[in-house]
Formats: sequence, structure tokens, C-alpha cells
Amino acid sequence: MASVPIKSQREINGIFEALASKRKGEIYTLYFEFALSTALRVSDILSLRKKNINNGYVHVRTMKTGLERVIVLNESCRNSMESYLENKKEEDLIFPFKRQWVHKLLKWAADYSGLNSKHISCHTTRKTAAWRFYIDSNHDIMKTMYLLGHRSPKETRFYLGINDEEVNHQLINTTWR
Repeated sequence: MASVPIKSQREINGIFEALASKRKGEIYTLYFEFALSTALRVSDILSLRKKNINNGYVHVRTMKTGLERVIVLNESCRNSMESYLENKKEEDLIFPFKRQWVHKLLKWAADYSGLNSKHISCHTTRKTAAWRFYIDSNHDIMKTMYLLGHRSPKETRFYLGINDEEVNHQLINTTWR
């Protein structure tokens, strides 16, 4: 089953709490925050080395599209990342684990926090980041499309998981008089 964005801040906080409870919780919560803060694909995140982050900017050539991206980190993520990278060498991988481990970890965190892990995958962080960006940008589909590197708004709408229920909720709350 396809992954869906986590749209509730309470549920996102639950994932953070679950990850923090693990033995290597600091790196797992940093991964989750970084993934949400950049909206990058897991393959791009796991390929990043210390040298790819400079003064709060992430420099990456995305694997799927080959696009060069420069992404600024928010203050919280930047501070955590700088602290974590302090003793790393320039060529060290930032997150030295495999895609399968990320998948297993996120599913575990969802279960631990009471979410249905059936819809959780490595791609959940990218979709969650896209959803939050879309909401925070006042529903700017074009900016969200650009963030994700998509070629069409239709692809982005599908990605955001906008469905009839959400559209109908908005319609029922819209009054004209």
C-alpha cells in the first residue's frame, strides 16, 4: 500500500518521541527532522556526506532527476546537524545506515506511537514535508511542486494525498452568507 503524509503534528511528535526512545535515538530523531526539513528522497539523504552541508545549506544532486539542489536548513535542524557533524570527517556519510533500516525504523516508530504502520514507508517523510510545506505556503501548489522537483501539479496533488474527504470538509466549512 502506498505511503501517505502524516498530517497531524501530534502524530509527528509521536514519531519523534518513539525514535528518541531508541538506544541511538539522537541520530534517528536527527534523520527524521532532516528528512522533514529538506523533503529529500531517502536515497539522496543516505548518500549525503559531511562535505555536502555548509553553513546551514545542503548541496545535493538528486539521484532520480539529476537536479542540483541547494536547500537551507531551519535553525533547529541546522543546530542539531552542526553539533552532530562536529567530529565527523568531510567524507563521512551523515547517516550511515541502509534504506531498509530506515523503512523498518519508521514502521516501528509508527507502531510504537499508535499509528497504523501500513501506510508508513521511507517516502512518508518526503510526503509529510510536502504536505506541511503546502499548508504553510498558503496552499501554493507551484512552490510545493518546485520543492519536490515534480513536473506537473497533478503529480504533486496526488503526492499530497488530497482526497474527496478533505475537499468536502473544506466545502462544508465554506459559507457565502
